[in-house]
Amino acid sequence: MKKFKFTLESLKKYNEQILDSEKNTLGRLRAEYSDMQKALEAKELEYEQAIEKLEELMTSGTNVMRVSLHKRYIASLQQDMYRIKAEMAAKDEEIQHQLQKVVDATKEVSKIEKLEEKQIEQYKYEEQKESELFIEEFVSNGTFREN
Repeated sequence: MKKFKFTLESLKKYNEQILDSEKNTLGRLRAEYSDMQKALEAKELEYEQAIEKLEELMTSGTNVMRVSLHKRYIASLQQDMYRIKAEMAAKDEEIQHQLQKVVDATKEVSKIEKLEEKQIEQYKYEEQKESELFIEEFVSNGTFREN
């Protein structure tokens, strides 16, 4: 019997390529989100240190100009943290959207794999029937020759 060949092999490969591409995009987005998290943590640490420095300045009795400058610096750090949080929220939405694309692509690949399994089962069934037929003919011919 001829060798098994899946009729939708090219479609399967195409969908697997799409799935790989979507997974790579998802990985990139998650890495960007992780970088944003690290940047936010760094800003928060810088913010905490700036607050401590401001408290030091106020207790040490420094001039008003220096305290004012430091407060503006703290305000800019807060704005940076808000901006990063907003970017992270947008990136999270993008990740959720991309995750849905990965799920959809996975479903498509899974459908085609199930079709392939069914075709393999059908192929094995036909191969078994062909073997049984061959054995029957062989046995029939053998008993015919003996008579």
